[in-house]
Amino acid sequence: MKFQKLTIHNIASIEDAVIDFEAKPLAGSEVFLITGKTGAGKSTILDAICLALYADTPRLHTTKMQGATTDANKNVKIDDPRQLLRRNTSEAHVKLTFLGSNGVSYEATWAVARAYKKITGAIRNKEWELKNLDSGYTFTKDAEIRSELKIAVGLDFNQFCRTTMLAQGEFTRFLNSKDDEKAEILEKITGVDIYSKIGAKIYAQTELRKQDWTKAKLIVDSMHTLSDEEIEQRNVRLSALDNRQKEIREAQAKAICKRDWIDANQQLSKNVSDATNRLREATAVINGETFKQQETIVNDWNATIDARAWMTNVAEASKDINKQEKELNGLATEYAIILGGQMFAKQYIANLSNQIEAINEALDKDKEKASVYEHSQTIVSLLESISQGRNAIAKSNNDIESKNHTLSINLLPALATIEDKTQRATEALSTAETEVRKHEEDIATINLPDMRSKCEAAKELLRNIATAKERIETLAESKQQRELQHRNLVAQLAAIDDKKKKLAEMAAPIHDANLKITICKENLDQQKDTIHKFASSLRQKLHIGDICPVCRQQIKSELPHEEALAALVSGLQHSYNEAEKSYQQLIETKNKLEAEINTESKAYHQGIIAFDNDHTVANAEAKAAEACKACGLTTLDDLAPSALATLESSTTIRKTKLDHIIKDGEQKETTLKQLRKAWETKRKSVETLTEEAKKAEKAVNDCRAKIDTATTLITTLRQQIANAIQRAGELIVGKWNIDFAENPKAFGEALTTAAQAYNANSHNLQQLSAKLDNAKAYYNNVADVIDSIMLIMPDWKHTPAHPAEEVDHLLDKANKTSNALTAALTKLNSAKDSYHANKSKLDSFLARNEHLSAHRLSELQAYTSSDILSINKKTEEFRNDVVATKTLLDNATKLQTNHQQKKPGLLADDTLENLVDRIAAYEKTLGEIGENIGSIKQELSADADNKLKLGNLIKEADDKQAIYNKWSRLNQLIGNSTGSAFRKIAQSYVLSSLIHSANSYMRTLSDRYTLKVVPGTFVISLEDAYQGFTSRAASTISGGESFLVSLSLALALSDIGQQWQVDTLFIDEGFGTLSGEPLQKAVETLRSLHSKSGRHVGIISHVEELQERIAVQIQVNQEGNNASSKIKIVPQVGEGE
Repeated sequence: MKFQKLTIHNIASIEDAVIDFEAKPLAGSEVFLITGKTGAGKSTILDAICLALYADTPRLHTTKMQGATTDANKNVKIDDPRQLLRRNTSEAHVKLTFLGSNGVSYEATWAVARAYKKITGAIRNKEWELKNLDSGYTFTKDAEIRSELKIAVGLDFNQFCRTTMLAQGEFTRFLNSKDDEKAEILEKITGVDIYSKIGAKIYAQTELRKQDWTKAKLIVDSMHTLSDEEIEQRNVRLSALDNRQKEIREAQAKAICKRDWIDANQQLSKNVSDATNRLREATAVINGETFKQQETIVNDWNATIDARAWMTNVAEASKDINKQEKELNGLATEYAIILGGQMFAKQYIANLSNQIEAINEALDKDKEKASVYEHSQTIVSLLESISQGRNAIAKSNNDIESKNHTLSINLLPALATIEDKTQRATEALSTAETEVRKHEEDIATINLPDMRSKCEAAKELLRNIATAKERIETLAESKQQRELQHRNLVAQLAAIDDKKKKLAEMAAPIHDANLKITICKENLDQQKDTIHKFASSLRQKLHIGDICPVCRQQIKSELPHEEALAALVSGLQHSYNEAEKSYQQLIETKNKLEAEINTESKAYHQGIIAFDNDHTVANAEAKAAEACKACGLTTLDDLAPSALATLESSTTIRKTKLDHIIKDGEQKETTLKQLRKAWETKRKSVETLTEEAKKAEKAVNDCRAKIDTATTLITTLRQQIANAIQRAGELIVGKWNIDFAENPKAFGEALTTAAQAYNANSHNLQQLSAKLDNAKAYYNNVADVIDSIMLIMPDWKHTPAHPAEEVDHLLDKANKTSNALTAALTKLNSAKDSYHANKSKLDSFLARNEHLSAHRLSELQAYTSSDILSINKKTEEFRNDVVATKTLLDNATKLQTNHQQKKPGLLADDTLENLVDRIAAYEKTLGEIGENIGSIKQELSADADNKLKLGNLIKEADDKQAIYNKWSRLNQLIGNSTGSAFRKIAQSYVLSSLIHSANSYMRTLSDRYTLKVVPGTFVISLEDAYQGFTSRAASTISGGESFLVSLSLALALSDIGQQWQVDTLFIDEGFGTLSGEPLQKAVETLRSLHSKSGRHVGIISHVEELQERIAVQIQVNQEGNNASSKIKIVPQVGEGE
């Protein structure tokens, strides 16, 4: 993975910063320094990288503080990364572009903002996304981002922090910890926790196999089977129960038959009685008075359907007649109102005629001036142009006088002054330009670009020489390390051969021990069997008082049991146990040796493969040869170091001379820059003065142009006024009180007033004439409607009219009244015809049916059709009930007679109650017998199944015991509940490899110390060459020594465990304990990482000596007492070029 660009905005103390890792000077630096005062924000750069990649930071991830802070009434946890939002800001973000380990370019962004982008707004949730810059796809879900980062980076957050951001404290804690803690810390640092998982898994599997075996053994022990004698007893019992069950079922069937006959006989007698009672009740209903009245209502209602309809029609027709007569009375009132409206319309026509006559008289008086009023707008427009022209002439005369004064007093003197200044400035500019050209010619003779190019070539050669010397040293170290690895492999092989020899020597003792167990087992089993058989035989044959067949003595007490006889075989049992214990110890020793040989053989073969595949020496030799070639050396031999030293000395001398020449030339360049700056100032001054002179000249010309324009305008206006007076005189006729030429404005106002009055009278005359024509037509239409009403209702001819008044929509009202009158007369005649027709039919019906009257018809009319249907339905139901009840009685009587013919033989005590109790007793007995039969059959079936299963269960238990024994032996070697046993074994070998690799870095840091570790343990010591190569515990080392050890261990991680997957390594603090030569060696060692693995190293420190030794720096500068910090990368691009 390769960092490209980091952008920070409002994170902690940093307001805005951009760090471009691909741009100079960071891109070409092997080691760079992140420096600044305490609290300025150096570690914030690391926080920003982690925020973008993992939405978390090392300092918050490892904090032990708990609780939360209140932010805009919202609780934010102490370890929440949103706490890094800079105070008094509304939003923050981090962006990191990088090239992933998979060759894909990405941009990771983490952002947080407050609500509405206001400082006082509540803090919102984070926004985290990862964009694939190659495909353009953006991941926005946390799970998706972490999954893609696993592919792009290859490290999770903890692994990234361990391998990319090294802290001294992690390894200091490691050195001072106990063995178990060392294994745990080493597992955490290297990320290799597989050994703990394997050890814990072995323990868990062993416990699981033990549970399986114990469970199988308990199942076998719990199995119980029946003897042949017990099986025979249960079969006899089954036969007896079957016979008893058959007898009881026969007696129960007879009792049930008697019970059912008695029960049915009682029910049939009850049915006959119930049917007789129901028939009597149904007959009484249809013979009653209520039933007869209901039948009469239904018959009369059906017979009078038409008559009742005629009676209804007569009543409705009578109502319609009354209604229409009232309608006619109302229309007569409307007619009177229409007559009053007609009178008002007639008076309105007379009024309009009078108004028209008065307006005609007024228009005749102004007939002579009609043409003037017709052209009044044209005349007024001419008079206004005369007045405005005279005013414009006066204004133009004033402007000409003002402009002449400005021209002579201000503009002409200013133009003369600026022209003089411009001439003097032009002369000074010419002098400055001559001096600049002279200095340019002097600098050109030095040829600074060529000098700089030669100096840069010398610098590059010196860098190549340093790289070549470093790579030659690395080659020597690689050869030494490879020789050490070869010796270690030889030692491992010797140890494996020794253990194999011991394993081969154990074959004979194991064989003898196994043979001994077999013999002891056979003797023990034979003795147990003999005692058991003899004791059983004697116990069956001999009793107290009998004569013993062996000793011929009388038996006076009870014979001993098998438990007491077991003491006779205790000696053989002890021998067998001792033999088995010795055998197991030998087997365990053998298994342990086999496991150790297997583990060490695998490690040896892996070491051989790694040794064969290790091209470190070849690579180092190729890199060294390549570096020497870059310095001009064609071969890499023993003379190469001295040749490089000679070349370095001559190149340094040449570079010093070039530096002096470049410095002198740069001083002259500085003087030239100052002269050019002065020349540029004078040039700009000339340009400014020239522009001002042009503006002054333009102002003079503009003023003169405006005077000429005003003079021309006066002449034009005077001609326009004369033309207007002539045209107005042609249009104005008649006698007027005002002279339009002397006072055009007053004449225009008077003319406008008179023209408006004349035009208003003309307009009113047109409107009134139109109104009069419309009124006459409307009046005639109303008269026509009134005449049509008279034709329909001649009786209204003498109807008195209402007083004359305006009636809204008079014609519509008259038409509406006429139409309503026609409709009312039609409805009235129709109602009278219906009344007479229906009255005649009703009277004829009542005459034919004298038992019916109008009152009876009214009573029947109260019933609806649904009421009659309901009454009719009830009467039919009553009649049907009589028939159904009679049929039911006949059937019940017949069933009772048939049942009596099937009567069984009953005894005196065969009552229904006694029979029910007897049947229940039979049922109870049968249930008990059935349970006994089922229990016996179940027992026999289970016994058969158990006998089939027992053999399989015994074999299964033996198999599970064998599996458990195998796991148990493995668990004794490397297993336990936490996995710490195997972890300690495995991590001790990891530690040994780590110490070996760390010593290669320690040699570059100091020739005094060497780290040691006892093989297979975690005991670390420090060998001091200055103290006679004595060793002391790592826990006793000083602060400076502790830093050297920690740095060596940290760098050794590049050789084992996690493979570096990030191109930049950050080391946070710890350099304060070093100074002088140790500090210089530490920096040179870190520089060597770039040539070995291509990694850049960023050191976070405020140590001043580091600032002097490391040129490329990211400076974090706090601005005064402000909480804001700025980032500056030095040297700036272009400095020193």
